[in-house]
Amino acid sequence: MSISYRNTNTGDIATFDEPSARLDALENWERIQDGQPLPPVVNDGVLSRPTLTAPGVHDLSYTGPATNEALREESPAAAEGAETLATTEGGESTAPQRPARNASKAEWQDYAQQVETDPEAQSDIDGLTRDELAAKYGGDR
Repeated sequence: MSISYRNTNTGDIATFDEPSARLDALENWERIQDGQPLPPVVNDGVLSRPTLTAPGVHDLSYTGPATNEALREESPAAAEGAETLATTEGGESTAPQRPARNASKAEWQDYAQQVETDPEAQSDIDGLTRDELAAKYGGDR
């Protein structure tokens, strides 16, 4: 004989061979007898809470560009800026100078923090060795 439990918040049903002391202790789980009709799901407010939405994903009122091409047409300077290096008024590059392969770990960490754009990869920089940093960020000289 199996014993079924129903989550009153989500409607999920779990079936076990023996009674579950854990589910018996939780308020939002109830035992279902064989053949018993399922009670309605109770709205506790958790499932009906508003969620954060990204423009154009769930927010249908968004009227901005719908494609990458339309975004580039709307803001061509931003699209070009992603590919160009920053320069001073004299035309000199202000891009970070890559350290030598045998530079200190601190120098490689500083350089990696400046050139890495991925926040997740930036958080990993402190855990890398000097040789790993040099290999990943171009220490071929």
